[in-house]
Amino acid sequence: MSAVGIYLAGACRDVPDEGVEWRKTASERLEKIAEWCGRNVRIVDPTKYFSYKIVKHRTDKQVKEFYLSKVAKCDIVLLNLNNTKCSVGTGQECQFAKDHGIPIIGFGSEEVYPWLEVDCQVVFEDMTLALDYIRDYYIV
Repeated sequence: MSAVGIYLAGACRDVPDEGVEWRKTASERLEKIAEWCGRNVRIVDPTKYFSYKIVKHRTDKQVKEFYLSKVAKCDIVLLNLNNTKCSVGTGQECQFAKDHGIPIIGFGSEEVYPWLEVDCQVVFEDMTLALDYIRDYYIV
């Protein structure tokens, strides 16, 4: 059985930790869930590739195309809706997922861009509930 690919989408720019901590927590929990279920997950954490503080990329197009290619190889997008009101990149990742039939599971309710919320298959108040849903419907 192949690994379930999960892309961790959400705001990075203008977020104090560039969105690193929630992704780290989600990754750890998803790996434990997969282990309990005897499955494998392949988690794509965009904060592991590029940073707004340390610029290693040559062009913004490079970053965009890289992330969209990662979304295309995933089975699910876990979307942190918090602080997405001004997150254009997150909107493009989610639109790409939607256009390619990749389900988006959302959580959060602070400073949410409303179009992203309606693109989600389902939206939960917090990450734990979203991870439980992913476990029950995509990993088990």
